[in-house]
Amino acid sequence: MEFLYPNALWFLFLLAIPIIIHLFHFRRHKTLYFSSLKFIQFVEQENKSAKKLRNLLVLIARILALTFLILAFAQPTFTDSKAKNTVGKNVVAIYIDNSFSMSAKGTEGELLSEAREMARRIINNAPLETGILLNTNKLDGIEQRIVSKMEAIEYLDKISYTPLVRKTDEVINWQKNFLEKENNEQQRIGKQQFVVLSDFQKNTFSSKQLKADEKNSYFPIQLVPQKIENVTIDSVWFSNPFHKKGDPNELFVQLRNFSDKDAANLELHLEIGKSKRDMFIDVPANKKVQTSFQFTENEFGIKTGKLTINDKQLFWDDDFYFSYNVAKKSNVLIINGKDASADVQKVFNVEPFYETSSISEFEFSKDNLNTANLLVLNGLNEIPSGLISEIVEFSNDGGSVFVLPGTNIQKSDYSNLLGELNLPSINSIANSGLKINKIQYKDPFFKGVFEKENENLNVPSIVKAYNVSQMRQSTAFTLIELKNGEPLLLRSNQNAYLFLSSLQADFSNFSSNALFPTILLRAGELSIRAYPLFSIIGKESKIPVFEEIQNDNPLKLESNTIEFIPLIQKIGNRSYLSISGMEAVEKLKPGNYSIVNDGIIGNLALNFDRSESNNSLMEKTEIIEAFTSQGIKNCNFSTIQDGQSLSPIAIDEPAKYWRILLLLSLLFILFEIALLKFWK
Repeated sequence: MEFLYPNALWFLFLLAIPIIIHLFHFRRHKTLYFSSLKFIQFVEQENKSAKKLRNLLVLIARILALTFLILAFAQPTFTDSKAKNTVGKNVVAIYIDNSFSMSAKGTEGELLSEAREMARRIINNAPLETGILLNTNKLDGIEQRIVSKMEAIEYLDKISYTPLVRKTDEVINWQKNFLEKENNEQQRIGKQQFVVLSDFQKNTFSSKQLKADEKNSYFPIQLVPQKIENVTIDSVWFSNPFHKKGDPNELFVQLRNFSDKDAANLELHLEIGKSKRDMFIDVPANKKVQTSFQFTENEFGIKTGKLTINDKQLFWDDDFYFSYNVAKKSNVLIINGKDASADVQKVFNVEPFYETSSISEFEFSKDNLNTANLLVLNGLNEIPSGLISEIVEFSNDGGSVFVLPGTNIQKSDYSNLLGELNLPSINSIANSGLKINKIQYKDPFFKGVFEKENENLNVPSIVKAYNVSQMRQSTAFTLIELKNGEPLLLRSNQNAYLFLSSLQADFSNFSSNALFPTILLRAGELSIRAYPLFSIIGKESKIPVFEEIQNDNPLKLESNTIEFIPLIQKIGNRSYLSISGMEAVEKLKPGNYSIVNDGIIGNLALNFDRSESNNSLMEKTEIIEAFTSQGIKNCNFSTIQDGQSLSPIAIDEPAKYWRILLLLSLLFILFEIALLKFWK
C-alpha cells in the first residue's frame, strides 16, 4: 500500500480526542434524588452492562469514522505485484503530437487542445510521486528532463504548433534512451509507461525502429478529427524558368485533394507584386489538378508571389509563397583556343541582354570569372590543370560551362575536366553515321524553344564527331543524338554542356545553322544564377549566396515581422545559407524574405513542408499490429472520437479507495448518531 498524501497520516493523533471524551464525558457523576436506595441499586444493576456496551460502541464508531476520514485524505493506493518488485521512480512518458495535422477540428476543439486536456487528466490522476516526462515534436533540452506533476501541468499550457514532424518510433526511442541514461547516471527508474497522443497519420507513422519490450506499458491514444478532408497547393513552377522582360510566361499550380469528396468551385487567388488574379477550380476526390496563369513580365527586379486557396478544413497549407528575379543582363565569358570560332561571340552580341567578354586562353585569370554566369570554352585543344581547377570551382559555385572542343584535343586534359563536370570522357573521332537523328524536345533544355516537334527540321551537316566513353545516364543527358547512337550535345546535372564536334569547317557546318544560336542562347538563359523559386522551412538544403558577404554585417533574412540570422557555410569561394535546424523552425514562418547583407542582395520564399497535408489516418488494427509485431507485449490502444472529456483514461493507475473510505467514515458517523439518539 502507498499513500498519495502520506503527510495526512499525522492527523491520526486526533484519535486521542474521542478517547479523552469517552474517559471523561461518560464518567461524569449526576445526583439523583430517590426516596429509596433500593431503587437506585436496582436501576444501576440493570443498566450497567448496557451502558458500557453503548459507550464502547460510540467510542469505536467515533474512532473508525475519524480514522477512515484521515485515510481518505491520505488516499491509499495499491499497485500490482510487478510494480511492487520494481525499484526506483515510476515515470509516465507522455508524447503530444503538436504537428500541423493536429490543428484539425475534433468534437471539443482542435485535436491539439484535446490532446493537452487528455494529458492534463492523465497527469492529475497519476500518483503524487510519479515523475512525468512530457515531450512534443521539439525533443529539445527543455523537454529532456523528468518533472513533477505541477511542472508538467504548467508546461502543457505552453505547447503550440510546430512544423517539425516526428516518426512515432523516433519519439519513443528518444524517450527510452533518455530514461536509460537517467537510470544509469542520475536516479533509479522504476516502472515506465509510454503514452502517445497523436492522430497517427499514415505518412508520418513508423514503428520499424521500436525495440522489443515485455516489461513496460504502451498507450497509443488516437485523436480523430470530425472530418478527414484537405485540399492543398502542392507545388508551383514556371513553363520557362528564365524570366525576361517583355517575354510571356506561364505559372503552373498543382492542387491536391486528400479527401473522399470532390472540392467544387474552389477559389484560387494569385498575387505577384501589385497584380492580382483569381480563378475557380474543381478538384476531384483524391486527385491532383494542374492549372496555370499566363502573364508577361513588364519590369525588371525581384518579384514576390503568393497563391491562396479557401479551404474549409486545415488552414496551415492554404498559402504558397514563391519569388523570382527578372534579370537585366547575363554575363558571358568566352575563352578562345587555337580552333575558336568567331561565330560564338557573334551569337551573344546579337542579344543586348548578354554582356560578353572574350579572351584568349593565355589571358585568363581567376578574376575573369567573378561576374560570369556562363563560361564558354571555344576551340581549346589543351586545358592546363590550373584552368581546370578554376573551371571546376566556378561550376561548383553555380556557374554554367559550355565546352566546344578543338580539332586536335589532348584527351587526358579533357577527361580530367569532363569528369569533374559529370560528363563522359571523349574517345576517338567518328566519321560515319553522323547525321542528326533525334532532338530531345521534351528535355527541360528545349522547353519553349520550339513551337512543336518537327521531324523534318533543317539540321546541320556533321562530318566528324567525337565518341564518348563511360557514359552515365544518371549524370549526363543526351540533348541531340546522331544516327550512330552517339550523342552530339550533352548536358550534365551540374548545368555543364558538351558539344561533341568542332565548329571548324572540316568537322561541321553547325555554326551556320539556326540550331547553333538557339542552343547557345538557351544555355545563356539557363545560366542565370537565381535563388530557388521556393524553399521548405526545416529541410536540409544549401542555398547559394551569389553576392560576396561583407563580414562587418551578418547576413539576415528579413520580412515585415521577422528578422533571422541563418547559419552560413563556406564551401570554396561560395557561401551557402541554411534554413534547417531547430532555431530556423521555431523562428521562421512562411512568407517572402529579403536576403540582406550590405543592402538587399536577393529574395527567398519559404513554405512549410506539405508532408502532413495528406491527413489519412492509421486504423486501430494497424496501430496495434505495428506495436505488437515489434515485440511490445503491453499495448493498450484507445480512440478519442467524441471528445476527451467523455473518454476514459486508459493508462495503468494504482487502485484508489478514498471514496470508499469517505463513505465508511460517513456510515460510522451516522451509526454514532443513531446510538446516541435511540439507545437511551
